[in-house]
Amino acid sequence: MQSQSIDLRKTIFLGSLTGIVWGWLAMAVNTVTGAFTFENGLLHNLVTFAIGGAVFGIVASGFLSLMQRWLPFKSNLTKAVYIAVSLWIILFIGGYGLATAKPDRFVFEYHQGIQGLALALVLGTMLGYFWKRFDEAKSS
Repeated sequence: MQSQSIDLRKTIFLGSLTGIVWGWLAMAVNTVTGAFTFENGLLHNLVTFAIGGAVFGIVASGFLSLMQRWLPFKSNLTKAVYIAVSLWIILFIGGYGLATAKPDRFVFEYHQGIQGLALALVLGTMLGYFWKRFDEAKSS
């Protein structure tokens, strides 16, 4: 078995950059769709969505970095979308489980889940695109 080298700088930088942009995009999409109401003001939400997006982006980028050689897809774009949607499915199932276990405390909203799926597709697409552009820039 060969060892795999992981470029941590690339993984963290691209994940956080993609995640921050995605977090702000998610906030804009929710403003249009109204799937859930915001609890705080604009400045607080900008920071919160940027941090949350960066965390989700770094996790997705980390999995892409670790699993890219074993995924059955050729394109990094497809791999990134697969990973982002897989993470979303895991979180979706966890949310559903919490709502089932304690319905008085956790409320499961399907329209938020559908919006989350669409946004996971967007995150994967953005991450795969940035990953591809980074590799092209590095090779030239």
